[in-house]
Formats: sequence, structure tokens, C-alpha cells
Amino acid sequence: MPGVSSGGGGGGVGTAVSSPPRPFRPSRYVPVSAATTFLVGSTSLFFCFTCPWLSDSVSSVVPIYIAVIFIFTLANFCMATFMDPGIFPRAEEDEDKEDDFRAPLYKTVEIKAIQVRMKWCSTCRFYPPSALLALLSL
Repeated sequence: MPGVSSGGGGGGVGTAVSSPPRPFRPSRYVPVSAATTFLVGSTSLFFCFTCPWLSDSVSSVVPIYIAVIFIFTLANFCMATFMDPGIFPRAEEDEDKEDDFRAPLYKTVEIKAIQVRMKWCSTCRFYPPSALLALLSL
């Protein structure tokens, strides 16, 4: 009978249908490639031309310090590029009001014995943690 498949070859009931692969978009990788090329290229030029003079004139420890800083910079760049940034947690039920006029405009939170006043963001529907992050870094 045409249009009816037998149960042997897949595509039957209960089998997952895979989605088509996403198309390769090279424009997505251009900023990362340019930043990596600039970071590694400028550091390579520095190590080729400036570091030999610094090690002879100042100290042989200077290139080692600069290499360590470059490795930390490259590691943080890779983590920022390839890790998932996460999400901000949404408001709790008592904070998330249907009507924005009823939502409290400011909320006072105590962090490290400091009173912080956070403003309600009606677009995001939660209290942005920017003031909290600034205090936690103190």
C-alpha cells in the first residue's frame, strides 16, 4: 500500500525525529576570530621585538611576568567567549505583580551591614543586581 511504511526501517511511532542541522554562519565567528588574532598577534609582536630589549636592559623577569599576565588574559577571554553566561533569576511570586503600578518601586536589602536600595525594573520584571554586585566587590 503506498504511503504506509513497515515497522523495520525507522521513522515509526516512538522514534525521535531529529531536527535539521543548523546552517554554518561564518559571520558569527568573525568578531571572535578578529579579537583572538589581535590579542595573540599583538602579544607575539611584543614578545618578538620588545621583550628581548626589556630582558637585556631592565630584568629577565619582566618577560616572565608579562607571559603570565598574557596567559591569564587569554584564559579569561576564552572563558568569556565559550562559557554560558547564565541567566538572572526571575522575581518571586510576591515581587512579580500583574500590574506594574502595584509593584513596589524600591526594595531595601541589607548586605554586609549596608542598606542598599534597589529599583524595580518593569521591563525585566525583577530587581537588577547591579548595585549588589558593586557592593559585593568591596
